[in-house]
Amino acid sequence: MSHWINGPLGWIHGRRPGDEETNVVFFRGTSLDTLTCGLLAQHRRPRAYAKGDDWCVLMHDMHAWDSAATGDYEGAHYAALCPPGAELAVFITEPCLAKAHGPCFEYYRDTRLHTCFSFESPTDAAGPAPDHFLPALTEAHLTDPLTETDELDHEERLVDALTRFLGLPELDFTTPPASP
Repeated sequence: MSHWINGPLGWIHGRRPGDEETNVVFFRGTSLDTLTCGLLAQHRRPRAYAKGDDWCVLMHDMHAWDSAATGDYEGAHYAALCPPGAELAVFITEPCLAKAHGPCFEYYRDTRLHTCFSFESPTDAAGPAPDHFLPALTEAHLTDPLTETDELDHEERLVDALTRFLGLPELDFTTPPASP
């Protein structure tokens, strides 16, 4: 098992299960089997999952298992994994590790991207509802320009704001998550 950074929100910086860069997908309104089969069809290896009362979580390899051979490093196509009535809250924890870009967040509802943004500029969201998370960002004081001290905990505060806004379960890595 990989090393986890201490604290309830440290997973945004730490390694998730497996040795590859890992995306964290909270989901509801669809089954674990449906999401897993869809990811496998896109050549994404599921690494761990946990069931919750409302939201569940699945962690998977960011890149396709054959990306080195094919040169295809595009992200997963989550709209195809989000059937009508479902929601996906996707944390892309290391979108471009080589260039040191911060994490990204994508929120899907009913087969479509609803809103997305980079943690580096969360108020510059895209999608049909770019202001959907603005109340959570405002409440967490994440709409103001960052100071140097803010940058140290900016990502954790952003994860906390999104978690509270959507009612996502807190990830607890005191015990290892289950493998699919």
